[in-house]
Formats: sequence, structure tokens, C-alpha cells
Amino acid sequence: MVAALAEFWTERSLLGEWVPLWLAAPLLCCGSGLALGGWALRAAALFTAGSNFTHLVADRKEASHELVTWGVYSWCRHPGYVGWFLWSVSTQLVLANPVCLAAYTLVSWRFFQGRIPNEEDLLLDFFGDGYLDYARRVPCGLPGISEL
Repeated sequence: MVAALAEFWTERSLLGEWVPLWLAAPLLCCGSGLALGGWALRAAALFTAGSNFTHLVADRKEASHELVTWGVYSWCRHPGYVGWFLWSVSTQLVLANPVCLAAYTLVSWRFFQGRIPNEEDLLLDFFGDGYLDYARRVPCGLPGISEL
């Protein structure tokens, strides 16, 4: 966030209104829509999964764990991650930050590239063929990350 604000204010102070209005308005609208959509998707994932949604990846299956495949989880296997990714990257469209747009995209994608395959290995251990069938039917949500 510090980098995004630094880029915004640096460009603004050095270049002034450097983004022409014909481009600024669509960036603001598109970025705002994607940010709200990403936030809504993440919130829907949280409410759909209920107690199965945590910020830490569980390394052992609890008796209360269940495989959530309905709601937004029928659209993609990791809607919370997709929502966060969309929100994070689209904030840079709102600010018209080209450097941070590229950096946020790369850093966020690499974070999930490291997290999702490990999480999916655990889900395979927890739910076996049930998860494998689900993974065959429903896309990961972030391209080029899942090996399933």
C-alpha cells in the first residue's frame, strides 16, 4: 500500500494530471467495478464456506471440515483468492498506477502460485476422489496455478 501511494503521489507531483480524461474515467470505473466485484466474491466465499473458511491453511482434517462445492464455489475452486486478487490488482487501476499494477499482479499471482498447489494437495488428502471430481468440473479461478 505504501508503494501504491508513493507511486500515485510521485506521478501526480512530477507529471500532474498525466492520465488523459478519456482514459482516467474508464480506468476509474473499471477499477472500481472490479474492486467491488472482487470484494463481493471474497465476501460470498467467506459466507458460503462458513466455518470452513479460514485465513490459515489447515494441515489436518477436523471432523467439522466439509468440501464446499455450492454457491460461488461452483464457479471456481478458490473464490476467496480470486476475489482478493481482483480487489488487489484493481485498486491500482483506480489509482492509475502502471508500475504497481504490474507489481501487484505479479506478486499476488506468485503468492497464490505458492499457496494453492499446497492447499489442493491437502484437500486431496482430506477429501480424496470427492475433491478430484470437483477439481475436474470446476476451474481453479486463477490461470496457470493449479496442477489439477
